[in-house]
Amino acid sequence: MQFIFKSIIFLFLNCGVVTLSAQQVSVSKEFNLRNDYSYELLGNLDGNIIMFRDRGGVYNVELLDEDLTFKRAQELRFEKQKISILGVLAQDTSFTIYYGFKDSGKRYVHARTYNNQIELVDSNLLHVEKNKTFRQKFNFSISPDKTKVLLFGRHENNAMNLIVIDQDSLTTVYDDLINYEDFNFRSDFKDVLITNKAEVILLFEKHNRRNKKDEHYAEISFVSPNVNDVQTIKMDLSGILSSDIELDFDERNRNILVSGLYHEKNKISSSGYFFLKTNVSQIVGMHKINFIPYSKNILKDVYGKLNNVETELQHYKIADVLFREDGGFMMITELQKELSRRTYYNGYNRRNDIQDNLWKDYYNENLILFSFHPEGNIHWNKVLHKKQFSQDDDNVYSSYFMFKTPSRLRLLYNDEIKKDNTVSEYVVDPLGDFTRNSVMSTDYQKLRLRFKDALQISKDEVLVPSETNFKLNLVKIKY
Repeated sequence: MQFIFKSIIFLFLNCGVVTLSAQQVSVSKEFNLRNDYSYELLGNLDGNIIMFRDRGGVYNVELLDEDLTFKRAQELRFEKQKISILGVLAQDTSFTIYYGFKDSGKRYVHARTYNNQIELVDSNLLHVEKNKTFRQKFNFSISPDKTKVLLFGRHENNAMNLIVIDQDSLTTVYDDLINYEDFNFRSDFKDVLITNKAEVILLFEKHNRRNKKDEHYAEISFVSPNVNDVQTIKMDLSGILSSDIELDFDERNRNILVSGLYHEKNKISSSGYFFLKTNVSQIVGMHKINFIPYSKNILKDVYGKLNNVETELQHYKIADVLFREDGGFMMITELQKELSRRTYYNGYNRRNDIQDNLWKDYYNENLILFSFHPEGNIHWNKVLHKKQFSQDDDNVYSSYFMFKTPSRLRLLYNDEIKKDNTVSEYVVDPLGDFTRNSVMSTDYQKLRLRFKDALQISKDEVLVPSETNFKLNLVKIKY
């Protein structure tokens, strides 16, 4: 998830001025999820709150008023009974469902657009695949301005099919098959994104293991509708191993950013961070990457005292990357720890459609914020303390949601993972100064808020799902 974050002399983009005081909380009726495979909040579409539900081959859309009063539900029917939902894109006044199905040995990809009254307003056939060498269904990605869609899938022999679609016209911008012979997609493919200009950027990482670390490198692949050849950048990561790596793109300044954490002892540790920021006009050659160790102040803030022995942090991952309008950026890392209690017991996780160990302890703790100037020098860093612990819940109630306001970032989270709980927030300004506030209490409300799956629906409103025992309520917090 990307937002625009700026230094103190800039205002935040895309938001009007808003005064934040008391919070107003609305709660929807209860929805039964026992037969659902998944649900997705589409947000406020011109006055209607809409939720899409996959009920195992039956697809429903729930329509609510802005105050979360239930209006009606509608089942969506398609030309084939058995389809695969690839993704749903919500815009200001409409939403589009991308889906596929097989028929007579071919695979088809279609899109259907509905208005905020759930009336069909457009549909189109986007792709017909006769080749049976696909190993999986298409994956789905959306540009930040929601005008472009990327469908990508892997062929045999390490070829990637990239299908870019213009959302407004539901037409294909390009449909390319690109070979990546030097990479194993199972182990080397890390990330992909699509820009507002229909460019596709892929990230690969090679030899990230101890016996090959002297040959360790990452590669950025840049595919543009305006350039025939695929452009590449290589990052020399020799001598270290990465604990985490992420790809992001700054639309305003047209910068590609690869950021990561590196370690020297084991993969659950990190000794510091690294990054490469380059403009799309400078995609060329090999870049030697600098590795910046954690400062003593960071280690002291995390551990509570200066420890000359401990030089690494355990279980930290990159949680968010935000861009500043001046060309700088912010990286947020979070302690994310997972422990299995009974490794011999395996259960079936119906929602993720995978075999999974259900007997797990989850820890989501401190956040570390790093803010960088445009040239890459550190501006400030801060540690925000929190402690979240849960068991056997797939970690859906932990972590945080980032709420964007005109001049602050608000990080909302559950103080504790339990039924009766306090919701808190850290409010961070562009210089790194912060305050911690209590937002609301869920005592005796039968609410368990999933902030990781929340959705900001206006400059002062956030929509949060609350799920308990296969029962779902939608909760709207208005500042």
